[in-house]
Amino acid sequence: MEFTALDQSAHDALGAILGYLNYSSGTPDHNFQRHLNDVFARVEAATPDEPSWRKVHLLLRRELEVRRGQGSAFQEVDQAQTVLGLIFDRVLPAYRKFHADLLLHQSAHDLFRPLFIARVAEELLKVGGPWEETDRVVEGTINHLNDYVGYRPVAVLENERRVEPYAHERVRPIPLFIKGAGVAVGRFHDVVSAALDILTHTDEDLLQAAHFEISHLEELALDPRAYDFDHPVNRRPNYQFGLWDPQQVDQNGYYNRYVIQPITLGSLLHRVVTNTELPRDELLYEAGGVLAGTILMASGVSGWGPAAHDSETTLATLTSHIASYRDEYYRRLLDRASPKHRQRLVEEHQQLRQPFAGARQDLNHQISVRRATQLQHVQLA
Repeated sequence: MEFTALDQSAHDALGAILGYLNYSSGTPDHNFQRHLNDVFARVEAATPDEPSWRKVHLLLRRELEVRRGQGSAFQEVDQAQTVLGLIFDRVLPAYRKFHADLLLHQSAHDLFRPLFIARVAEELLKVGGPWEETDRVVEGTINHLNDYVGYRPVAVLENERRVEPYAHERVRPIPLFIKGAGVAVGRFHDVVSAALDILTHTDEDLLQAAHFEISHLEELALDPRAYDFDHPVNRRPNYQFGLWDPQQVDQNGYYNRYVIQPITLGSLLHRVVTNTELPRDELLYEAGGVLAGTILMASGVSGWGPAAHDSETTLATLTSHIASYRDEYYRRLLDRASPKHRQRLVEEHQQLRQPFAGARQDLNHQISVRRATQLQHVQLA
């Protein structure tokens, strides 16, 4: 996308992004996040084969040069100019280098998504100047970004010192949705949007049974790490579906960031993309419904917050409870489908003995194939 081809709304979005970078101290701003997401959407629609994050960087630099000295907001643009360079030329490459082993499988295009870059900007601005202290700013930004490790039981030694996870295992999940900013543009957009819409209209009794409240969800994110079937955490029920981030708790004691495992989201999207026999809107509804179902199942294990489960709660009692509301959830979701779609789903249910069996069994199949392939590679290695 060429700078000269931008319309006025695109220039306004670029200006709003630059204004935030020029004056903010890092406080999250939904307008900034939304405008950055919108610019990415325009770039990827116009030039899908080019690295979108690099193109956005060029557009922002060009817009800054045009706006320099225009109006009170851009009389001084030193911070915006410096911060742009730090984000795209220093922090993003340094982040990839820091996680050279952990995120080796991730491309820059999949990693540097719009809402992720928004989080990078926020953390960098929180670190603050002097901007000439480049090493301090870059290191501080990466340290602040790496705020997620997930469910990691750690040993307590005889001296009662708690063992910390390996520093390079801490990572920043890629935001797929931020409350107030919307769903991030990209290949997962339609499936995530469908899932959130379904969760928004799910009956309250089911949400309560699953310890899930949509109003508590501040961020829905994707774990960028490769899924390791041999890792001990996979003994936790429904871990492959994701979990509430145990470190992100709001002032009322509720978890507010849910992190999805890539194997689940990727497998659901695979059926939407590869199945050419069924209407895409029906495939999206089923993928969104199953994604929402997996979120509810995993939420039942995590609970709504640290105080959700008492010491007498066991995994055995949790799994039977989750199975009961899972079945009821899919039964009601089937009833909400359009008449034509519902007819096919009922026939599928009768044939395969499970509501939404096509999407659910395909998800299980994709996970099983990935597990078998990974174990085979491990044994050969």
